[in-house]
This record gives sequence, C-alpha cells and structure tokens, in this order.
Amino acid sequence: MCAEPLRSERRAARPLRLALVGPGRWGRILVESVQGLSQQVRFSHAVARSPAKAADWCRAQDISLTADLQAILDNPEVDAVVIATPHSQHADQIVAACQAGKHVFCDKPIALNVADADRAVRAVRRAGVAFAPGHNRRFLPAIVKMKALIDAGVLGTLLHAEGNMSSHVGFGEVYTAEMWRVAPGESPAGGLAAAGFHILDLMIHLVGPVVSVFAQTDRLVHTIEHDDTTHMLVRFDCRATGYVATLTATARAFRLQIFGEKGWLELRGETELTWQPVRGEAEHWRFPPVSMERLQLEAFADAIRTQTAFPVSMPEVMNGIAAFEAFSASANAARPLPVAVFEAQA
Repeated sequence: MCAEPLRSERRAARPLRLALVGPGRWGRILVESVQGLSQQVRFSHAVARSPAKAADWCRAQDISLTADLQAILDNPEVDAVVIATPHSQHADQIVAACQAGKHVFCDKPIALNVADADRAVRAVRRAGVAFAPGHNRRFLPAIVKMKALIDAGVLGTLLHAEGNMSSHVGFGEVYTAEMWRVAPGESPAGGLAAAGFHILDLMIHLVGPVVSVFAQTDRLVHTIEHDDTTHMLVRFDCRATGYVATLTATARAFRLQIFGEKGWLELRGETELTWQPVRGEAEHWRFPPVSMERLQLEAFADAIRTQTAFPVSMPEVMNGIAAFEAFSASANAARPLPVAVFEAQA
C-alpha cells in the first residue's frame, strides 16, 4: 500500500496546528518535543476523556482542552491530529479523523491486528490525507547510517539480525503497573507493543519484510497480568533470520545488531554505532543526541506541505502489525506461523 496523493495545502508558511488526542505520558512527550522549539509545528488543541487530569499541563503549554473529539475534528483551526491513545482505540480514531478531512499522525502500533490496520489505511486512502505512523527510532542518525551502509552493500548478503529493547515496569522506570500500556488488552505480548515493536520495525526497515515468527512469552517476576520475558525468532523474506527480545523486569537496554557476510553493524543505545568488517579494524561512530519525536513530527509537516509520502512505508507498517498479530498465535500454538507480506499499491 503506498501513500495516496495528499490534499492540497494552501495555508501560509506558519507552524502546522496540531491537536493532541490523548494527553497522557507519551502525548505529553510528543508535545514537549516541539512546543516553543519547532518553527514547523505547534500544538494548539487537545482532547482527553478526563480533561481535569490534563488541565494544568495544557494551560502551561497554551493548549485549548476539550473532552469532545468531534469538536476537534470539526475545528477549521486544526490542521492535523496526533493520536497518542491506547492502541485499541487507534483504528476508530484514524477513521474518524480521515472522515473529517484531517491529516493524521498516529503513535505505533497503529492497530493491534491486520484487520483494524487495513480499515484505517483504507480510510486514509479514501480521504487523500497525509498519514504518519509514529515509528520514532527510524529518525535516529545511527539508524539512517545503518540503512545507508546496508543499502550500499557494505555488509554483503544479510544473514541475521538481533535486538533487545527492555526496561522495568515494577520500578516505574518507563511504565507503572497502573498504566494502560501494561493492560492485557493493550499489550497482549508482554513488552512487545510498547518496546519490542521498535526493534521489530527497525529490522523490517533494515533487513526487509518478515515472513514467519516463532514466539515465546512468560511471566517469571511480575505479579500483574503482564508478561515480563518475551522474545521471538523471525525469518525474513530475504531468508535472513532474526531474534527480537523485550523484557519488562530488568534494567533498561536498547541494542540492535545486523550481521552480513562482510561483517556486522551494532547499535548500542541510541548514539553508539560500530562497524566490524571480517577483515580489518572496527570503525566507531558516536552521534549527537536528537529529539526523535521532533524529527518525526516535522517530517509529518513536510509530508503535508510538499504532498509527499511520510518516510515510513505502509507495506512495512502492515508487515510489522501482521508479525505482531502472529506473535500471540505462535506463542499459544508453540510453533512457527507465517506472516503476510504487503505490496505497495500503484
């Protein structure tokens, strides 16, 4: 599925006016990444189911707050909506925004299953609006470097990918037990929806579509209904293999390594990248920290103004959701399961 032509933008060169749907923890991070800092976007409105909980914060950010989503969608002063609600709400909210003719940015995953994701994407195509799936780690300079080296053939034939994105729910390092992100209906695969999905998406971006998964997940530590030890083996369309791990009861970790016949690339954290060729000395890069959230929101604004596609392709997004959906089925069946590959539409 490829992006459809976007609606014409005739507005003057001013910051894009965004409305935040869901001013919770992540929504606030998105706002604070650009508010007063970006010349391309600013948040002017927000909608919350319980406005009292966000009133003080919205006032400090100079954001108009309401509990009425439709009022936001009907407001001509809102150029686009940014969805940062629980995963299960995304598809319906994307469809509603598209029906109102609003451009849409939606945090990942855009849905928890292929059927809902497909329904959302069809609404985007019908409306002809810009759509941005929020895979923020795609915008890390180290990932951009990895993609350029892989595409240039520096690694040769790709053999294997492995990655880990983990944290500790219990100590509140990232999420607390009361947050919706650890609820079974929103995170049916332990830390995969909140964290491991980033690793899976980056592997699809760097290696190619996933065609099968073999998953395992367990609860060794948590007393809440949320698995703490989750991993999957994947097979890519290019025949390379992969391993994705995500834990929610350990110290924070973020690592991604891609192996090829000529050597390997390893990203540790968000700024440290190493290239180790089969022959010769290792090469190291240290990239300055960036606001991934600001970069992706500004890329969203660019897509609207230039009527071009957001730099995260829908076939990749759909393949990631198909792999995510297959994860739970594989874990229950205790065997590998196939994953759909999606083609770009003309």
